Amino acid sequence: MCIRFSLASDIGELKQQFRIQRHEPLETTRYNIAPTRPIPLVRNDRHGVRILDEGRWGLFPFWARDSVNADASSLEAKPFFKRMLAGGRCIIPCSGMFGWERLEAEDKAARREEGRQRQPRAMHIQVQGRPLFGMAGLYEEWRSPDGRLERAATIVTVPASGSLSQWQERLPVVLDEEGMDEWLHPEIREFSFLRRHLQPLEPFQLRMYPVSNAVDDERYEAPDCIQEIRLA
Repeated sequence: MCIRFSLASDIGELKQQFRIQRHEPLETTRYNIAPTRPIPLVRNDRHGVRILDEGRWGLFPFWARDSVNADASSLEAKPFFKRMLAGGRCIIPCSGMFGWERLEAEDKAARREEGRQRQPRAMHIQVQGRPLFGMAGLYEEWRSPDGRLERAATIVTVPASGSLSQWQERLPVVLDEEGMDEWLHPEIREFSFLRRHLQPLEPFQLRMYPVSNAVDDERYEAPDCIQEIRLA
């Protein structure tokens, strides 16, 4: 799952990278974004204008609590997602994702026998040559009882490949320029046309480096969350 990511960019960079025509005033430089927090969303409004606004990270489906990720392979199988595929696609800007080392059961047992308390090492994962990129997302909107427009979003994920699976079982779908244009295109409603863009990144396309385990605390957000550290 993708449960934490960073966005180290200002409004100007976002407008240029995603060709945004209109935006709401919002905070964009974020170092440790956690589920249920507001996140920036790039999407088309009902007039086809590309806009930047925000929504809560985590949907409220009846079959799951705080659905922060959506499995790309099951999007068509769930009516909840199928409806959003037709009219609720968005792009979630990102600078990097966080991952934690995953241990097999025998490794965990060995650590316990040695009497060592293990704190999983936090890693920051970036896309090579792309300090700012777009993740495929889905969103929904509704009116609250007091009439306010509410919005919530989820990140589309695919299985991690190769050695990356040691750190993250699943990774977000990262779209290239063509993929972003088609993902947001309001006249493209058939998922079969979009499926080709939902591919995993290969390990050589990513850069991964250790960062402070302070990112474990979702309340902690500072520049050192994405600063590379030297391991002893």
